[in-house]
Amino acid sequence: MMIRCDVLIVGGGLAGCSAAYHLGRLGVDGVIVCERMSGKAFDGYHRTCGEAVSTRMAAASGLPDTCAVRTVSNIDLRCGNVDIDIPVDGMIIDRLALLSRMKQDSGAEFVKGSVTDVREADGGYIVTCSGQEYFCRYLIGADGAFSIVRKRLFGTGPDVRFAAVNNLVSGDSGDGALGFEVSERYPGAYRWDFPSKDGLRSIGYAVGTDDIQEYKERGIRFIVTVRQKDAVRGNCCLVGDAAMLINPVCYGGIGAALLSGRKAAECVAKGDLSAYRKWIRTDRMFDSHFMDAYETFMTWGPDEYADAVKPFRKGYSILRGAYAMMRRPRWANVYMSIWVAFRRGW
Repeated sequence: MMIRCDVLIVGGGLAGCSAAYHLGRLGVDGVIVCERMSGKAFDGYHRTCGEAVSTRMAAASGLPDTCAVRTVSNIDLRCGNVDIDIPVDGMIIDRLALLSRMKQDSGAEFVKGSVTDVREADGGYIVTCSGQEYFCRYLIGADGAFSIVRKRLFGTGPDVRFAAVNNLVSGDSGDGALGFEVSERYPGAYRWDFPSKDGLRSIGYAVGTDDIQEYKERGIRFIVTVRQKDAVRGNCCLVGDAAMLINPVCYGGIGAALLSGRKAAECVAKGDLSAYRKWIRTDRMFDSHFMDAYETFMTWGPDEYADAVKPFRKGYSILRGAYAMMRRPRWANVYMSIWVAFRRGW
């Protein structure tokens, strides 16, 4: 027997739970969330994450502030032998606590199962989840980097995809700085070192560029992004990693997942996804200049890193950034994209 609902969300991660949470707050009934993982597998996947989000993005996402475990006041960017300190305003969240809180407060029905097929039907969509068929009027694809919703209904894929590993290691978790190491060792990417919770730190990098032997937990996830984002087809929309919203410069994905879930929910509640499509296509956080900067950044070797960082040997400031762009116009888009990404991309 086919089960009918108004809204079906494929994926119960940050983007999917955010959509369910905000649909509930907007009074939308008949919401079902299909999530393939549960128990230790679900907890382990979501626990091994950098868990950093900007205060601006958290506020825009309607993030419950009780899930913040510490504040973030600056970014320590190490490029070669130069350390650049950039002031920011953010937080480290307890991702599992946030997911639990949004799930509990959503009022949605959560179903454990793997979605194997998605197809259009008269007036909606039919989703097959572990053998059970569901019919929905609105469909939200929140099923991550390898989204079956995107594959079946959009036929699109990422321009950039690579595996990143995150390690939870013992260390001082009280430091409110996000550490980034940029060099030719991590082409087009970086090594990160973030404070976590309970005496732990999150250290991560692209698979194959580094290795840490002593860790408490380890998880691997895929970074996916695309230049031209297409997130709406009919009454179906993609959110979070399924929509490939990760910033290609800073790889910030948590804020984009939470905010896209909220934006999609608001549009579904109004019965019109056109505003969601417009937001994806026009918001500065998804600007194609980030991909241009990434493609330039990918080509850098030791000489380019050394040249690009020279203007910041005595520290970071907006004035030094402007000077750097005037004196090194070939790197201007990289400088600007990094600056904007640290303010709007996470």
